[in-house]
Amino acid sequence: MKRENLVALCHALTGVAVMVISYYVKSDFLTPIDFLKPLGFAIFVLGMMFFTLSVASLRAAFLGNVEPVTETLITSGPYKYVRHPVYLGMVITVLGLSLGMKSLWGLICSILFFVPLGVYRAKLEEKAMAEAFGDEWNDYVGRTYFMFPPIY
Repeated sequence: MKRENLVALCHALTGVAVMVISYYVKSDFLTPIDFLKPLGFAIFVLGMMFFTLSVASLRAAFLGNVEPVTETLITSGPYKYVRHPVYLGMVITVLGLSLGMKSLWGLICSILFFVPLGVYRAKLEEKAMAEAFGDEWNDYVGRTYFMFPPIY
């Protein structure tokens, strides 16, 4: 199995694990905070909407793994601002679900495992995109955020 595929599989499995942990492992620490459930689910829905918009912007290019599957660099929609909005949407979704389920362990696992694997996978994509698109990619990198605007 190629490293890129293994990273993608680990990222997906980590996301599933975070969802399961968030559902089954509750924390007394977050239980008394009543507004977390509606806030978390609102964040979850926004994350899913952003993820869906990002996937729709990619169209057929979404079917690839790390290597680009189109000859055109996508720079419209959410890609106008962020180079990896699909992963950003996934992160927002998973964090929102953990909050909505009031699962401290879900939040911890998201931050310690899901987010770093997503960043690592995006870094692999960055390398492949630089090789495929050259100067066009470098110009794009100069005017967009990696994944977490306006931080990174």
